[in-house]
Amino acid sequence: MAYVQPLAPGFRYGLGAISGAGATGQLVRLTGDNVLSVNTNPALRSFGILEKTYRDGELCGVFCLGGIYETDVFVGTPAPGDELACDAQTGKLKLKGQGEFAVGEVIAAASGVLRFKLFV
Repeated sequence: MAYVQPLAPGFRYGLGAISGAGATGQLVRLTGDNVLSVNTNPALRSFGILEKTYRDGELCGVFCLGGIYETDVFVGTPAPGDELACDAQTGKLKLKGQGEFAVGEVIAAASGVLRFKLFV
């Protein structure tokens, strides 16, 4: 089951509406006045990470402004110390590549669970 659990939370923003659907653990970016969309472009800055799944037009909860989180929503095989970015196909966390905005740093990755520090 997809989850994002705050262990030492940063800020949670819940006043923006999502444009298009978004799923738990996907990264979002600002796309209008108080409007967020799933970020599928690692070269664009992310605003935060969705705390749960939302339908188009709903007000959404977004973890942002730092903190420590745990999730089972990510792509690839990150290792401690790796920087994270958004995946171009899914909008999920993945290893950061060249020219991509870093959104976090891996603290631990074991048994399909990722613990990370959020930068955005």
